[in-house]
Amino acid sequence: MKSIIIRTLGGKGIGYGHFYRCLSLAKAIKLIDTEIRIIFIINDELVNLMENSEFEHIVANDLVEDIAILDNINPSLLIFDSYLGTDAYLRNIKEKTRLMLIDDNNDVYDSRIPDIIYNGNIFAENLGYSGTEGQLRLLGPKYLIMKEEYWSNETNPTYKEGILVTTGGTDEYGVAIKLLESIKGLDSKVKVIIGPGYRDDYIKQIEELKSENVELVYKPSSLKSYINSSRIVLTAGGSTIYEVLSQRSIPIVFSIADNQDLACKALNHLGVEYLGKYPDIDYSRLAEAIDKLKVINAEDKYGSIFNLVNNNGAYLVANIILGNKM
Repeated sequence: MKSIIIRTLGGKGIGYGHFYRCLSLAKAIKLIDTEIRIIFIINDELVNLMENSEFEHIVANDLVEDIAILDNINPSLLIFDSYLGTDAYLRNIKEKTRLMLIDDNNDVYDSRIPDIIYNGNIFAENLGYSGTEGQLRLLGPKYLIMKEEYWSNETNPTYKEGILVTTGGTDEYGVAIKLLESIKGLDSKVKVIIGPGYRDDYIKQIEELKSENVELVYKPSSLKSYINSSRIVLTAGGSTIYEVLSQRSIPIVFSIADNQDLACKALNHLGVEYLGKYPDIDYSRLAEAIDKLKVINAEDKYGSIFNLVNNNGAYLVANIILGNKM
């Protein structure tokens, strides 16, 4: 039986986007080839999430442990999704097996090392990846790996209302509170997502700001229904941006990490409202921006942006991986 190892890390300090992207890809691979063995190597902060899945997992908090694990499994491919490695790590892996690097910004690794380079962002093809002969490049939103619940192209509700606030799995900088303070006085229904990595004391601070038009949603297993029913979504510039676009809701974006800057700026260039990067997020512009967006026709203004996202990108990537010299 052929094996694929997926190596990723996540948690309160890192976030959970890398993990969920890998999990979606693993599910797509299994849909195509039920016989293939998929083993995750994860850090201990991801164990609870991994135990709810169908996949095998090995806990290793240090990347140094990976080579010994590879020797025991002898996989056909290792898929790596983390910013915490080094070029030396990638080269060591490649000496043992074929390597796929899931990347976002082309600013951490030598992109010539992996056999397959992946970046599903809208700006990926403009990053100047350096490749080698025979390397496979999967670049751009055609290949976007989305969570399983977004794979279908089901009809969205014709009526969307209110504002959704999400900062991702964590909120180390207290952005959700500042967003809520800026909009809770508006004549709109507001839903605030309490992420799985939110600290208890921080949740209490948010609860103190709750008013009649504000609903707090605690650690939901999926954001899809909340995004789908909201007219406007305030979101950090990670993978949630693409989930918002796939549901044809209007994003207002901000950046809380270096790896979110390019997506935010690319979308801003296309006409999406961008509030800036922490610690310089401009909350003072938010209420006025929302008032303007309440009266526009979303399809007229954002239709071409909505159509950038390929809901079936995970399945496309999985098909290519399995057909590429496995």
